[in-house]
Amino acid sequence: MKIKDAQKEFLHYTEEYRSLGTSCLLKIHHTFRVMNLCETIAKSLNLKKKDVEIAKLCGLLHDIGRFEQWRNFSSFDDSSTVDHANLGVEVLEKDDYWKSYFTDESIKKTVFNSIRYHNKYSVPSDLSERDQMFCNIVRDADKIDILYLYTRKEIHVDTENQAFSPKVYQCLMMESQINREDKKNKADWLAISLGFLFGINYEESLRILMKNDYYNKEIDIYQEETNNLELKEQLENFRQKVKVYRKG
Repeated sequence: MKIKDAQKEFLHYTEEYRSLGTSCLLKIHHTFRVMNLCETIAKSLNLKKKDVEIAKLCGLLHDIGRFEQWRNFSSFDDSSTVDHANLGVEVLEKDDYWKSYFTDESIKKTVFNSIRYHNKYSVPSDLSERDQMFCNIVRDADKIDILYLYTRKEIHVDTENQAFSPKVYQCLMMESQINREDKKNKADWLAISLGFLFGINYEESLRILMKNDYYNKEIDIYQEETNNLELKEQLENFRQKVKVYRKG
């Protein structure tokens, strides 16, 4: 497996989707940042060189389903279209396309698991410890870059001047990830991203988040935009939660 060859194939695969608009181009950029974050996290775990390469491969392929999702639905909303992670596995399985990226069948299950579960609420406990590790590396890297995109407003939530719904806000204050099924309004999408903090698995991932101050930047953006005093207070309370959490 040569990661440089895999990157070339990914760019070749996504070339035809670039004409569909900037959304696909932004996903390509997101993919490469996630891949690089996977490398950083994997190295922090002192993994062997081959495992670092596997982590990078998992990051490179984690969102490959996004492109067919956009072609078919002009949307990245899994709840109203299709689960892009499952679709990604289907793309790679069709005509054994995965062999264009790697030929070692012994890592196929690991790579596919990292794709399939990168966007799920949790990683199944019955996966091997090794597969769980690669899943969690990708999940951390993906969350970090999504939060980065929030700070750049490349991902933006119209809260419709609403506050977080009670159950969702309670999850944040109890330091729990938020299940998308509990979302009640548009503002809750913002809360889901804030709750990523409590799903971070590795110290290096947390260090990257805090070093770049993504949470304060995201909170600042939405406090400035909203006129909802309850949401302003909720965001400020979460800011204080982050301060305590990072010290812990």
